[in-house]
Amino acid sequence: MQPSPAPAPARRRRLHRRGARAFALLLGAAALMVLLRSLVFVAVEWMAFDTPAPGSLRPDSLGVPSQRLQIASADRRLQGSWVPVEDARAPALLIFHGDGEDISRWAGVQARLHEAGIASLVFDYTGYGASTGRPTLARLRQDALAAWERFVALTPQSGARFALGFSLGSAVLLDAAPQLQPPPRGLVIGGGFASAREMAVVTGLVPHWAAWVLPDLWNNEQRIAEVTLPLLIVHGRDDEVVPFDDALRLCRAATAPRRLLALDRLPHDAPLEPAQSEPFWQAVADWLHSDDPVHGGSTAPRDACRP
Repeated sequence: MQPSPAPAPARRRRLHRRGARAFALLLGAAALMVLLRSLVFVAVEWMAFDTPAPGSLRPDSLGVPSQRLQIASADRRLQGSWVPVEDARAPALLIFHGDGEDISRWAGVQARLHEAGIASLVFDYTGYGASTGRPTLARLRQDALAAWERFVALTPQSGARFALGFSLGSAVLLDAAPQLQPPPRGLVIGGGFASAREMAVVTGLVPHWAAWVLPDLWNNEQRIAEVTLPLLIVHGRDDEVVPFDDALRLCRAATAPRRLLALDRLPHDAPLEPAQSEPFWQAVADWLHSDDPVHGGSTAPRDACRP
């Protein structure tokens, strides 16, 4: 004798209970995944920044007067090096330096820019050099905005304020760029990477198989697409840290007027090495002095993203 089928209301209750359990399991799995990604992000963020002790070299040692100053960033104090030029209306450049660097590493660059008639301010992020605190992505964004505010105050008559991000500094700059007020006349991206998550894998900070767990919060390829300011992208073809292909990706992702300058036989840190830095800084100086950053600069190719 066949058993009688369960009444329809009972079947519906069982289905509802099963659906509720399945939904609860999905919610639990999603919450666990969010927690896992957050824990991985915090761990990687803790290890990611190479924060050097403050160096002693200053532009003054190279015959160029400079001023050491402090910049307030939330409850932290950032160290900066300011080198003005005689003409207060001249181009001025705020520099976002790379990882493992402090302002002393940029003394030679500031001296070169001064010789080219360009005022410059370079600052140390939270935890770098003599700056206080521990670096995080959120704090570096605060640092960027605080440094830009101070830079604007230092250059009241300049009609050509620019910002340059080198290596890690490219991510700090592109992350903050939409909030910089008044906006820069243009941005220079030197040795910039396409994705911090990809760089974490390349440098061995995160295993390749675990990369998907790490949030890609510093995705320069996405950020640069949101920039509306003129862009100069400068990259060495022989960059051994950030592949030249990253520069191509950034240039192709950008929607603003941009130019890619590919420099032959230059390693990643060439802009900081006096014997190798001439091509990089000559191109940057030409672009900053140009009346039209969109089309100016004699050394950049006409095809904006030609490799």
